[in-house]
Amino acid sequence: MVGFRLAPAVILAFGIAACAHGPRPRTTFEEAGLLAVVDTSGAPMPPPVKVVAPRSIAAEPVEGPPIDGTLLRFAAEARARRAALRARAGFPEEAANAWLALAADLDLYLSRPLPQTPLLELVRARITVETEWDLDLRRYGPASPELAAEVTSRAARFATRIAAARALGKGLFAKRKPGKLRWPVEGAGLSSTFGMRSDPFNGERRMHNGIDLAAEAGRVVWAAARGYVVRAGWTPGYGLLVEIRHAGDITTRYSHLSRVLCGPGDAIEPGQALGLVGATGRATGPHLHFEVWRGGKAKDPLALLGDAPAARGTAAGGY
Repeated sequence: MVGFRLAPAVILAFGIAACAHGPRPRTTFEEAGLLAVVDTSGAPMPPPVKVVAPRSIAAEPVEGPPIDGTLLRFAAEARARRAALRARAGFPEEAANAWLALAADLDLYLSRPLPQTPLLELVRARITVETEWDLDLRRYGPASPELAAEVTSRAARFATRIAAARALGKGLFAKRKPGKLRWPVEGAGLSSTFGMRSDPFNGERRMHNGIDLAAEAGRVVWAAARGYVVRAGWTPGYGLLVEIRHAGDITTRYSHLSRVLCGPGDAIEPGQALGLVGATGRATGPHLHFEVWRGGKAKDPLALLGDAPAARGTAAGGY
């Protein structure tokens, strides 16, 4: 094939036409808001760095505490507010102001670099925000369009960051191992975490050996793993309780149930129904108190559970 070539006369004509229009104006550094740096040393440019992304960059210390504490306080105040304002009509100003304050806290958290917002923490935060917003809408009715936009936009940002964290985890970081245990209640809000806390009945500081999952009464409670039932019935403080023994010296407890659907000695498969959410025993409202024990010591269940399932509307949970 013969290549296409422009004649010298044609090239000259293009050049004359370009000169007729004059040179294009150039933007200076000052006009662009940049500082022009002139290097007159003549030194050669240094070679590229050997380590493009040092480990220290991705492992910077977190600039602030986890968002869990802020959300737990907000959820507790929201429950108290719904109990006190249930007779009023319309979305109350107190609740609207609380949501606006929370939105500001969420913005600070979401401004952190991605490595400083762990995936599981993001999932817990999204579940709590969506659950509490749904509960407030059920109790008070529709909020103003401006407030609704503020809340839903933050929930959407959490969803986007969760998707980004999962996508990056496939390519840049080690994959998260599947959870050893499955969540015992679907779409429940996390109303209390594992560790020291103020007792809701007397205010004393005491150890909370599990997590509380807020869900409406009657929601089915599922087995977190394969095992066999070693206890099923009334236990002081726990109310109606199911205790299951698993492989690896692991025991799980499901308490404050309204009904027990299994008995001692039953073989249990993962996801099998054990009982129904309730508020029996030492509880202030319907919820599931879930404990995990290994080697005779209480462990944080969140460390053994997989990613939380998507939140669905739930009723206010107690302690």
